[in-house]
Amino acid sequence: MTVSEVERWGVFETSVDGGPVAVEFRTADGDAAYVESFDGEDGRQLVRFMPDVEGEWTYELAGVPERFVCTPASERNHGPVRRVGADLRWADGTPYRPLTTTWFDQPGAPDRWTEACRAIAASPFDRVRLRVRRNDLARLDARTRELLAAGIGAELVISETDELFLRELVNRLAAYRNVTWCFDDGGERRDWRREAELVAEYDSGRHLISVHGAPVAVDPGPPWLSHLSVPLENLRGVSALRRDYGKPVHVDSCGYEGNGAEPATSLTGPELLTRIWEGTVRGAQVAHGEWYVDAEGGPWSGGGSRPAGVVAQRLRLLRQVLAEMPDGVEPIEDYRDAPTLAVPGSYYLQYLGEHRFPERTFSLPEGTYRVEVLDVWNHAVRRFHETVTDTLTVRLPGTQYQAVQIRRAS
Repeated sequence: MTVSEVERWGVFETSVDGGPVAVEFRTADGDAAYVESFDGEDGRQLVRFMPDVEGEWTYELAGVPERFVCTPASERNHGPVRRVGADLRWADGTPYRPLTTTWFDQPGAPDRWTEACRAIAASPFDRVRLRVRRNDLARLDARTRELLAAGIGAELVISETDELFLRELVNRLAAYRNVTWCFDDGGERRDWRREAELVAEYDSGRHLISVHGAPVAVDPGPPWLSHLSVPLENLRGVSALRRDYGKPVHVDSCGYEGNGAEPATSLTGPELLTRIWEGTVRGAQVAHGEWYVDAEGGPWSGGGSRPAGVVAQRLRLLRQVLAEMPDGVEPIEDYRDAPTLAVPGSYYLQYLGEHRFPERTFSLPEGTYRVEVLDVWNHAVRRFHETVTDTLTVRLPGTQYQAVQIRRAS
């Protein structure tokens, strides 16, 4: 008998005839997970499960004992995202530093997902916010699986409160490690506790759960909320949110680059870019949005075919910075006039935003440092090495949207 193999945090899937079933998966060491089936496209029931422990798993279907083997995760598979204190990490401990864009398709509009997915894969983004819609779960399923294959996260934004719908949603999609759940409060100040606890109960993958809304409308304290998901135009507020609530902060709406009819959808490129950098260097994850009403294929964040603005491409520099950032960086208060991330003594990233400083001075331990002056808007980098005894003064061009990155070389 051939035994199926599934990598750790991969997707085990099997079908069964008859009505809905509940399946308990177990390991020899006593680890267990409970999963319910959902309606497959061929009329059969499908069971999906994401194993998180290597070795043999056993289960039973229609009274027949079955098993599969969970193998080690592949190189690009870091597992689902977990909360660790005020930070988020992949399940294997790797730092989690996503760059997110918003893509909400509109009911009744042309389906441009094929072009949009190609655009996301070619962009600096490795996470996308998608709207969950009733009676459209099969299409959302296909999109989420496609993103998983490309190594891209999917934040699924939920407005529904119906229990049967939420159970079907979780049973169908919780086996994908790239999923996170976000309830959209929509400014109604609803109490999402019941819905969030229901999702947590049926989600054997233990994915992140948040509620998008301002802290005054959504209490960020309950343990079932893994992180804050907030709308925020003044990104200086990130520092207070991190301090006050001790949880990771996602600014999932800071405005849109575009020419829309509302203030939030008509930001200039420099304004959106500086908001994203400002919030990131204050320790948050900040989502990109774009709303050009006359873009070919429609506004990107309204289900368009590709970003038409300038910010998406200029974020490639931030993507590179995030990818090379050392473990353990935290916002520090040493430089109160500019947000700064640091591993004190070895790494510093400071963003200067709209200020046109001619120079910046850093107090550093003795040693040699690699210094980079990053022109965020023009996507230019000036690199040099400096030997330091106690302070380092970095000369700047005196223009807006500059950042300074310093790494200890010796």
